[in-house]
Amino acid sequence: MRLTGRRSHRVMLAVCWAITPCLPAYADTPAQLLMQIQNAAESTDYSGTFLYQQGNVMITSRVTHVVDGEGVKERLEVLDGDAQEYLRNNNVVESLIPARKIVIVDKPRKDRFPALLLGPIESLEKYYDIRTQDGSTRVAGRPCDMIEVHPRVQDRYGYRFCADEKSRLLLKSQTVNEQGTVIEQVTFTGLSVGSKVDTANLKSAFDYTQWKRIEHQPVAVDLTQEGWRIRYPAGFVPIMSIVRPKGTKENVKQLILTDGLSSISVFIQKVKDSEKTFNNQGDAKVGSMNVFRQRIDDYWLTAIGAIPLTTLKDLAVSTKFIQPVSKQ
Repeated sequence: MRLTGRRSHRVMLAVCWAITPCLPAYADTPAQLLMQIQNAAESTDYSGTFLYQQGNVMITSRVTHVVDGEGVKERLEVLDGDAQEYLRNNNVVESLIPARKIVIVDKPRKDRFPALLLGPIESLEKYYDIRTQDGSTRVAGRPCDMIEVHPRVQDRYGYRFCADEKSRLLLKSQTVNEQGTVIEQVTFTGLSVGSKVDTANLKSAFDYTQWKRIEHQPVAVDLTQEGWRIRYPAGFVPIMSIVRPKGTKENVKQLILTDGLSSISVFIQKVKDSEKTFNNQGDAKVGSMNVFRQRIDDYWLTAIGAIPLTTLKDLAVSTKFIQPVSKQ
């Protein structure tokens, strides 16, 4: 028999924490708790302002998310720098770039805050120790439960999440490096939930009916069939392998890997004649994002992700390219 109500929730937590760290009464496993957070991001009506911080970069955005009889509608406004808006209607996202009067049409991202999961979660507990902290704290004036996610191996970062006590909506997300330092964070600074959400905020500030529309239609590609042998970090699986157009004459192949929480993007493109003398390797870092580039034959392989640099380097230097035999 499942206990319900706030009082039962508190009683269960008190008994549970007297023995060992555990989950709220309405989550059976750590992975299910994360799935509750993911589902709340999709099914809850919410509107608020959140702050994204990565290194020295801070960006404030405002989001309104509503689920009605027609499905999911969302409007995301970037409040700093150049004006940008993202308008979602179910599985279609229109990205508005007012300075260029362009609308880019694409599919929604599964992990855009306050969502957090990218792919299958069945193996999460094999690679992460996931547990809730005793008691609760507050974010944007709302009580929330803290969840600590520690990697069991040092090839990925850890996380701290704070989920709303009632709705399970993610209120704060932090990425933590090997030393326990927060290297990226996203947090609501103001939030309305449920009937308090003003649906008028879904309307764009721009009349973009006459703007140029560009539809992103990436083409699937089989990198293995093309000769690439990429060794994925343990627990990571491919969720997308596509060709993305870049400019007018060259294409970039992109592979996205995820363990459910963390992700790695691998980009492959031809080396230009002007780059023939460039160094075979290079790396860079911005906040939680690491970048490692490796020359493989006549190609650049660039691995990017909120992942330790050593993990990206291991992936890149172990990758092989075997020219496929031409079919006659």
